[in-house]
Amino acid sequence: MDWIVLAQGIPIGIWQTALGSVQKTGGGQPDIFKETYMKKITVIASAFSLCVILIFSITTHSAGSEISADSQAIEITPVSMPVVTYIPIEDISESSTEEIAEKELLSEEDISLIALVTMAEAEGECEKGKRLVIDTILNRMDSEHFPDTAYDVIYQPYQFSSMWNGRVDRCEVRDDICQLVKEELEVRTNYDVIFFTAGCYSDYGVPMFQVEHHYFSSYE
Repeated sequence: MDWIVLAQGIPIGIWQTALGSVQKTGGGQPDIFKETYMKKITVIASAFSLCVILIFSITTHSAGSEISADSQAIEITPVSMPVVTYIPIEDISESSTEEIAEKELLSEEDISLIALVTMAEAEGECEKGKRLVIDTILNRMDSEHFPDTAYDVIYQPYQFSSMWNGRVDRCEVRDDICQLVKEELEVRTNYDVIFFTAGCYSDYGVPMFQVEHHYFSSYE
């Protein structure tokens, strides 16, 4: 506002100064000279006033634009993203797998008992025949038609003849047979065998196959 008042007052001041100069020259100058002189002075003063007002307007507009830009500026707050760290899973060794299977499924006593029955039932059979006898016990533990513990399956009446005909008393627990039990706990040779007999198929179940002297059958 002060700049505008000053700019408006500039032509008046210039015109008054010029008028005083003309009056000092005396009345000897022609009137037309005085008029021409005063018109030139008025035009110059007006032009100068307009220049001042234009410069002030540009300066004010630039400052206002900066203020407007600053007022409209949006403060951007960085958002911290969660950091996901990949943690590799350590390889589980074969021994660790066996230990987990033993703890979850069978105790050492159960493993030894199954190994003892395997010796009593299939001492003279090949390794596959021994594994299938072990699977027969494990599959019965998983079946809804039989008890769910190794002890109850093995000692169930009239199931494993070696447990009541005295054969088991002449056998001992061997480490290699216990190892077979642990391996079958991890991955079984057959998940369907439930019955086996020597010399022919059992009267129960569905016949499956023969391995040496034993004939194996599924439940259904």
